Order: sequence, then structure tokens, then C-alpha cells
Amino acid sequence: MAAKNTCIMNKDNQFALITGASSGIGRALAVECAKRNKNLALVSLCDSGLGRFIKYLKTYYPVTIHHLEIDLTTKDAPKAIYNWCQNKNIAVNMLINNAGKGHLGPFYDYNYEFYEHIIRLNIESVVLLTRLFIPELKAQQKSYILNLGSLASFYFMPYKTVYAGSKAFIYSFSKALRQEMKNTNINISVLCPGPIITNQDVIVRIRRGGFWGKASSMRSSRMAKIAIDKLMQGKPVIVPGFINKFFLVLNKLTPGFLKQRIIHRKFSVKNKV
Repeated sequence: MAAKNTCIMNKDNQFALITGASSGIGRALAVECAKRNKNLALVSLCDSGLGRFIKYLKTYYPVTIHHLEIDLTTKDAPKAIYNWCQNKNIAVNMLINNAGKGHLGPFYDYNYEFYEHIIRLNIESVVLLTRLFIPELKAQQKSYILNLGSLASFYFMPYKTVYAGSKAFIYSFSKALRQEMKNTNINISVLCPGPIITNQDVIVRIRRGGFWGKASSMRSSRMAKIAIDKLMQGKPVIVPGFINKFFLVLNKLTPGFLKQRIIHRKFSVKNKV
């Protein structure tokens, strides 16, 4: 059964809107919000298993759940999500921009359409959803925005050029917007996790990373608890795990030319596996 947690009150029409909610980090964040008695507005792709997940949530958590299946990379998808919330009388006081897509391989191995897709999902949807919902968030007594960055937000990554670049954008966008909104009721945080154990493919990639890959990895449920705890505390940048925080300190101390060599070697080797 769900653990009782009263840090967020369950008001009838106040919701956490979570994109990419059917699996992985989005799913873990949805469960964590439900544990805290938070109503949910879940967005995911069609045929992504969202319906089965909602049945699970309703079995264990007494929260109201609305869901919308939509491709965030299609034209006007952010407007469609916003209008859906308005029509359903869903008052969003927590916006979690989680949906995203990664890749691994030389830049020229992927075509124009792939990069158009990843930019729309990782960057455009986050910016436009945030802009659409800010008036709604301002209307609540206290509101929150959580954008999903990555440890990649702090590094340039050959063979992950556009993914790492998109996460660097999310980090910069979140920090700058937080500064603009500092005198409002909206708290803005960016979540920058390392490897998160979500499925078998991720486990395989973590194992390929050797000792440090395993040491920096984390269960999605633990990461989600840390993320929502820190979001509620108003922390601007959330980096779950001691090892990942250590990597960031090491990043600041390591000369640029040496980082270039290490990162290039690491990801060129992974690309050949």
C-alpha cells in the first residue's frame, strides 16, 4: 500500500503534469507524486503502456488521474496538451518536463528527420509547454517546474552530440528562467541524473561502463524520491547520488584538453561495441 505523505495536499483540481510518463524516469516520478497524494495528468505516446500503468496507480493510490496519448514532436502538440488541461479543468501546479530521446553514434549516421525529432522533443516541447503553463502556474498558491537534464548537461559528448547539447540547453534554460521568476510563486529546478536503472537495455549499457558506470547508477524509484524532495525544497539543480556529485567536482578540476581525450575515447569505444 502507499506510504502516507502529507507534504503535498491532494486538492481536487490541482495536478502534476508529467510528460513521458509511461516508462522509465517519468513513470518513477509519477509513482512518487502519487505516493505523496498528488493528482496526476499523464502524457505519453500512443500504445506506450500508459493505460496499464494507470490501472496500477489506481490500485494503490487514491488520486485522480487524467491521461493523454500524444506525440510531443507533432505540430501544436504543446497547445493540444494545454487545451486538454483547460477543457478537463486540470489546474497544473507542478509541471514535469520529462519526455526526451537519446542517441549514440557519429553525427552523420543520423538523418535530418531524426535530429528534427530529437530537437522538437528534447528542447522545443519543453520551452513551449513551459511558456503555455506559466500563467496557470502563477495562478496557484505555490507551483513547481521540474525539467529533466542529465549529467550530460555539464559535458560535451562526441557521439552523443545533439542529445548532450539538448541537455546543456535544458540546464541553461532552467537556470536562467529560475532567475527571471525568482520573485514569483514558481520554483524551477533542473534534474541532472546519471545512469538510471529502468530497463534491461540500460542495465547492459551500465555494465559496459565498468566500475564507474555501476557506481554512478541508481534505481529509478530512489532517484524519483530525491528529485521530488529537492524540488519541494526549492533546490535549483538536483544531482542525485554522491558519485555523480563527485564527477561534477572532478569535471571542474580536470584540464579541458584532458577531458576532451577522456570523453572522446570513452564514447568512441562505446560506439564500436
